Amino acid sequence: MKAKKEDKEAFTQLILNIKNDLYKIAKMRITNEEDIQDVIQETMIDAYKYIRKLKDITKFKPWIIKILINNANKMYNRKMNRKEVYNGYDIEFYKDEIKSCEDIKLKEDTLDFYEMIKELKYEERIIIILYYSEKYTTKEISNILKINENTIKTRLSRAKEKIKNKYEGGKQVG
Repeated sequence: MKAKKEDKEAFTQLILNIKNDLYKIAKMRITNEEDIQDVIQETMIDAYKYIRKLKDITKFKPWIIKILINNANKMYNRKMNRKEVYNGYDIEFYKDEIKSCEDIKLKEDTLDFYEMIKELKYEERIIIILYYSEKYTTKEISNILKINENTIKTRLSRAKEKIKNKYEGGKQVG
């Protein structure tokens, strides 16, 4: 509640609680580190500016993710229009993140997960990340992305099918 009354410390704490999640989600759309930081900063400014309009502070995370996705898409489109799109998908970020994990099995599973989804379309990757990493339901993802829930379910199913077809039992199929 304090954050809604423009309490900077309360707002900062909300952001600190989710900053890694914001980074991962931005990374799904933008690969350049400076651009990712710019999008996150722009998102924080927008969120701070409009937080009074947020009716339920418990919905802060999905609300700010919506803002982040919109800002990331705007930047991506600007870059696309100027032919500055960064090709490929940078798994290096996840390798660095995984180094800090304690459990070797978790490291391998996490790396495998990001390696598997790197070839999916952006629309599929973001749904997979929100569903599996962020633990949102298809209904919540529908609200965040402003896409029909059945479309979310279809894209999730297609993405899982693509992963399944490419990998069988954790082993890559040619």
